Amino acid sequence: MMTSAAFRRLGVTLFCGFLSIAVFAQNTTVTGKVSGDGTPLSGATVSAGTKSTLADANGVFTLSLKPGTYTIRVSYVGYKPVTRNITVQSGQSSSLDFSLERGEATNLNEVVVLGSRSRLPRSNTATPVPVDVFSVTELTATGQVEPTQMLNLVAPSFNSSRQTISDGTDHIDPATLRGLGPDQVLVLMNGKRRHNSALININGTIGRGSVGTDMNSLPTSAIDRIEVLRDGAASQYGSDAIAGVVNVVLRRSKGTTVTSQIGQQYQGDGKVAQLGIYHGFDIKNGYLGIAADLRYRGATNRAGYYTGPVYTNWNVGRNSGESDAAYIARRTALYSQDQASISQYGFDRNNNMAIGNSLLRNAQLMVNGGFYINKQTEFYYSAGASYRKGEAAGFYRYPFQKSQVIPELYPNGFLPQILSEIWDKSVMAGIKFNTNDWAWDISNTYGGNSFRFDVANSNNATQYAMTTSAPTKFYAGKLGFNQNTFNVDITKDLGAIMGMERANLGLGAEWRTDFYKITAGEEASWKNYDPSSGKAGGAQVFPGYQPANEVNATRTVLGAYADFEADITHKWLADVAARLENYSDYGTNIAAKLAMRYKLSDVVSLRGAISNGFRAPSIHQRYFSAVSTLFVNVGGTLTPRQVGTFRNNSDVAQAFGIPSLDAEKSINGSLGVTLKPANNFSVTIDGYYIRIDNRIVYTSQFTRSNPVVNTILTPYPDVNAAQFFTNAVNTETRGIDAVLSYRPRMRKGSSLELSLAGNYNRTLVVGPIKGTDKIPADQFGNVLFSRQEKSRLEESQPRSKVSISGNYKAGKFGTMIRFTRYGEVYTRDAADPGLDESFGAKIVSDLSVSYKVAKSLTATLGANNVLDTYPDKLQVVNMPVPGSAGPFLDNSSFGRFVYSRNATQFGFNGGYYYLNLTLSF
Repeated sequence: MMTSAAFRRLGVTLFCGFLSIAVFAQNTTVTGKVSGDGTPLSGATVSAGTKSTLADANGVFTLSLKPGTYTIRVSYVGYKPVTRNITVQSGQSSSLDFSLERGEATNLNEVVVLGSRSRLPRSNTATPVPVDVFSVTELTATGQVEPTQMLNLVAPSFNSSRQTISDGTDHIDPATLRGLGPDQVLVLMNGKRRHNSALININGTIGRGSVGTDMNSLPTSAIDRIEVLRDGAASQYGSDAIAGVVNVVLRRSKGTTVTSQIGQQYQGDGKVAQLGIYHGFDIKNGYLGIAADLRYRGATNRAGYYTGPVYTNWNVGRNSGESDAAYIARRTALYSQDQASISQYGFDRNNNMAIGNSLLRNAQLMVNGGFYINKQTEFYYSAGASYRKGEAAGFYRYPFQKSQVIPELYPNGFLPQILSEIWDKSVMAGIKFNTNDWAWDISNTYGGNSFRFDVANSNNATQYAMTTSAPTKFYAGKLGFNQNTFNVDITKDLGAIMGMERANLGLGAEWRTDFYKITAGEEASWKNYDPSSGKAGGAQVFPGYQPANEVNATRTVLGAYADFEADITHKWLADVAARLENYSDYGTNIAAKLAMRYKLSDVVSLRGAISNGFRAPSIHQRYFSAVSTLFVNVGGTLTPRQVGTFRNNSDVAQAFGIPSLDAEKSINGSLGVTLKPANNFSVTIDGYYIRIDNRIVYTSQFTRSNPVVNTILTPYPDVNAAQFFTNAVNTETRGIDAVLSYRPRMRKGSSLELSLAGNYNRTLVVGPIKGTDKIPADQFGNVLFSRQEKSRLEESQPRSKVSISGNYKAGKFGTMIRFTRYGEVYTRDAADPGLDESFGAKIVSDLSVSYKVAKSLTATLGANNVLDTYPDKLQVVNMPVPGSAGPFLDNSSFGRFVYSRNATQFGFNGGYYYLNLTLSF
């Protein structure tokens, strides 16, 4: 039996032994530099085993490794990864430099930091939640020139389709993720919150009643990559990140890139011209990139042949007690009168509507830079400005519509236009530094968006006494939204203290201020100069904002979060996060998240997450009010209606029994598997469930045909119907994402990349409509949220979207081919099931061929929708005719609409061909 003295001697011996091992097996430093095309690749990932780090602004990296043999892997988005074997010996420092070649990046094998507060990045297959990465090369290869349309082609869970005859939404594309709303997707730029648009979508479009972020205000030449986090991230980035997060990362590399594109639709319209220039400066201890874009997008028109009344309204209703024969005879006589006038004046039934893309002109500038004050301190900044002018048409006003047309001014009617002027601005500055192994990031971001409305080729019908001298152009008002966000983020690796490979603690705080403003238009744009005339007041197509609509509101949001991510074991990664936010107008909420990833083997991992979210009503939803001209289907005929949007806290809303706005609350769960059987092959499959309670919607229209509504709207003679924002429904969304990426080994000088990506999701409205107990059904409770609005949430976006693509390169030649299948969509009428429509799934193919004309010049000839595929045409087209008493069911508005404008899978413009030139030096 050992004595206490023997125990002490043994302890001293073991201690000295361990000390000698520590001395002789001490870590060794491996340093080097990463470059690509002669430019340092700041942010390149360098990994060896479980160790990894990022290159600094000069491309320099440092790794601390124990003695042994390692495979060092270096990767950077848009470049081919490089591996090299190295043997590390104790006490001997090593130096390795890496030069990467450009290559097509797939969206699965890239390294990302989105979704984690850790300073050390992970590959897509190693993250606990799904994140996609799309490089600028991959985005440019889509043949599109707008960021939202680029993402729409490469990200199956992302959806953005252009709208038509939808007022301001013709000029700013709504974008969604996983089938939810635009306001449930958080957009970041360089990891910092991006401000929303000033526009709120109130027409019959995707995202009706919501506010999104105008991603098309960013110059594509400034983008290095776009990261898409497909999971609820309210506890990490902000309570409105219910569907996920899109992070736009700006370029910071040295060199010059010039891109240009010209193209047009197969039908000869929709001409596109784009010029983008990026130049990265080599400055001491830092970087500076300047990007500028000029974009022109011509209008398209897919209107059909109009068969309805022009000068004389023959589509009249039946008089009381009138027989079928008498009714038909009266309609026929009026029709003959109308036909005679059409022949006399030569009215063109083929050229009186413009249904398609609006015309847009864009000019954009972005600066992104930073420099190292010392090895531990980096100052960074970015600033941008975007200017856009747009032209979009509304519904044609025909001469027989005497309440809307001044006949002396427009004897043949007129096609009114909405002219937009959109300014977008942003400036961000921050500093990163280290103190006692704590990494600090302090920043301030200010951004804003303004939307000015002008109306042209129109009239205010109540100015009829002015005849030909009445004004035809109006300033209709302006929307403005600005946001200032101050952030403090700190992180520390507690791995050594806790005995783990990694244990990252992240703490932070945010102070955000929102500013929202509505400015009234000129008097003639909104005023009714003769209420007793029965004519519609205000500018036709878009009555201006009135002084009563003006608002200048502010609110503040204070937030604080904590995030802990740890490799508990080599196989088990866990991340837990919590965020507390206080809204000055909606109180306090706590969001939390738990995410895990477990490696069953080096090939297979399981991952999953559960979180909750909280989205307070946007400041727009709380304070917006206006009177708009909307066309609604009444008895098979699109009829103009002046619809008033009243604030949720207004006396009118209270008279209707509309409950006060409250926050949306969500639960988000996901479970997935990742497989990486080889370095060149990876698979991820993730299922998800999202429950949103008290979802904010824009109600259906309460019309004056109801006596109760008529009484409430008595003080508003120009308003035919009322609408509000309210928490009305609960929804459940279930879906699955799957992405496969394969890069087969090819002979030297050639490469092939294959990918298969798909998304299936289904959203259902569940539970009773909130607030209907306060609205008697025999009055107007049944239209708070009609079957049309229910369908818009559930069925107007494709439930499935699958894309198969291949990219092959050999020497100077390259080719890309992609097939995308868009699932079926549906539309439902507010009241009549006979007007419901379904539109089948379609496959759209894209093809491009590129050739490297010179070392720095590449030419690409391509076509999107190369087979000129269109959605299904409208089927319910039983148009009213003079020789019948009806009933009639017509979704085409007397043939004007060939395709649905309310539910579009991929637009209805047909094929588009283009030539793209890229010059890099």
